[in-house]
Amino acid sequence: MPASRFQHTEEIAPAPRHWALLPGAGFADSFRIRLTPQLAQLNTTEITARMMAAQPAWISALLTLRDRLVAPLGLKRASDNGAPAGFPLLMAEPRRVVMGLDDSHLDFRLCVEKSSGHAVEATSDANDVGNVDDVGDQWLTVTTVVRTKRWLGEFYLAAIMPFHRCVARTLLQGLLRAPGRAD
Repeated sequence: MPASRFQHTEEIAPAPRHWALLPGAGFADSFRIRLTPQLAQLNTTEITARMMAAQPAWISALLTLRDRLVAPLGLKRASDNGAPAGFPLLMAEPRRVVMGLDDSHLDFRLCVEKSSGHAVEATSDANDVGNVDDVGDQWLTVTTVVRTKRWLGEFYLAAIMPFHRCVARTLLQGLLRAPGRAD
């Protein structure tokens, strides 16, 4: 298989199960990549750890800048959580990991899930994210769900949106380029 088959990051519509992670949310987006056969062998917790570990320096710098800018506003800093990329782990299952944080300006959930190719297309309800033992392509989908509070949450979301989309895509692409990845 050519390596380019695994390089494309695709934006897809978040499924109802993603919106259900944060009732009342007003924003959600999902990005996915086709996993290499080697990455498909890993559970979602392992894949998520690799994805966060492969984070480029510019993303870390953005998070540091964000922490400095929001500190005077009394918002939680990503560095205060001691979790990967500042996102506390809320749920870990073999096929799905959910991280997130509730703050005074907004609440968010970051869902990382693994599924078979046909299940990604065909599944839109609550809990079925596909049988990872199915034969065929395996996909990794990263979904962000946000519920804003107050005008500050709306402003913050609008300010970070251009960066958010780039970061989500970069994290997925970095997973495919991570050192030690066998092809």
